[in-house]
Amino acid sequence: MTDIAAVSTKEQQRWAFPQVRRVGSTIYVGLQVPGAELSSIEDQTHHVFKSLVSALESQGGSMSDLTKLHTYYQFEGEGRDVTDYWEQMTAVRLQYLANPGPAATALRIAGLWPAGPLIGADGIGEVGGAKKRIMPDHAWDWSIPTPFSQGWLVGDKKVYVGGQISADRQGKALAAGDVVAQAKNALEYIRHVLMDAGSNWDDVVTLKIAYQHTGDDTESRALLQEIIKQAEELFPNNKPALIPFGVNLLYEGLVLEIDALAVKGSERRALNAPGSQTWKAPEDNFEIAWQVGDEIYLGGISAPGGASLDAQLEASMGRVGETLRAASSDFGDLVKLNIYVSGDAKSAARDMELVAGTLENFLEKGKTVVSIVRVEALPRPGQRVQVDGVAVTNQ
Repeated sequence: MTDIAAVSTKEQQRWAFPQVRRVGSTIYVGLQVPGAELSSIEDQTHHVFKSLVSALESQGGSMSDLTKLHTYYQFEGEGRDVTDYWEQMTAVRLQYLANPGPAATALRIAGLWPAGPLIGADGIGEVGGAKKRIMPDHAWDWSIPTPFSQGWLVGDKKVYVGGQISADRQGKALAAGDVVAQAKNALEYIRHVLMDAGSNWDDVVTLKIAYQHTGDDTESRALLQEIIKQAEELFPNNKPALIPFGVNLLYEGLVLEIDALAVKGSERRALNAPGSQTWKAPEDNFEIAWQVGDEIYLGGISAPGGASLDAQLEASMGRVGETLRAASSDFGDLVKLNIYVSGDAKSAARDMELVAGTLENFLEKGKTVVSIVRVEALPRPGQRVQVDGVAVTNQ
């Protein structure tokens, strides 16, 4: 049984995207953003997390069911000021989180849709059934006390891994600026979350890599390739679908944050539409998508090459459709879609509206919750947009 509710801002109500959707025991919450009348980060954070609570409750859930949280925020400062800002924002978030709280990923991005907010959040809730909090002995910790979890095991099957960084027990960066050491550290933290959940690298279906972008595209792409090289060594068999994008990072000295989703002990198959190997860079050996039972996990799908933003998004969504068809699925099965957009800040508001309008041509009304985020950069030359998400067949 599927229930759909819409709890959205006035801007988002112009489009046909529901703000929350429940499929079985899983609640998918789209990007929650504050009203335009709110100016301070504290007021905006209160609004966003009240909306998150309302979305979960509208589907029979609560914050205690929130197993994965993504927080996206903007900030123009540098150094310690970034961490201070995060702590200021998190002090408000802590008023709404359950204890124990979700596995969380917090990313400093270039902007959100609708344009203007300083913060947005989305997430996944799992209602009922057995859940186990994962807090390995070998782990980093946050700079202030929080109820966040390093991971959650849901129903002895699905493992949500929170964003892993190269940090110590005080939240201070380890191997500041050293991409190889930081990648090894973050991936080792992921390994321990998987291990404590009774899982391993073969179970990982998606790996999300947020890499540091400081303005130099060539430099940031080289950094990403080094991270991918370190990750590839860990996947001799099943390689997950990658979701890479460039951002600014939280703690001073960090160059990456990586999270993961794993599904244990189920039959799976890599999804390859006809000609899909040409969609990837020649050196990319990771999969495009995985089907595990009734669930389809899409990695970052794009169609760069100098075309306009709307043309790239149309082509990317076409590739999403082809990938779904390889699993005898279609757009009606999409339950969650993430869109990462890169481009000039001057055209941000227009770009975000263009993206929302283009998506409406593909998505069935009321079926797919959507998060649209503006990032600093995307992996390939000329790339303006990237799409990933989750589909569920036999709903």
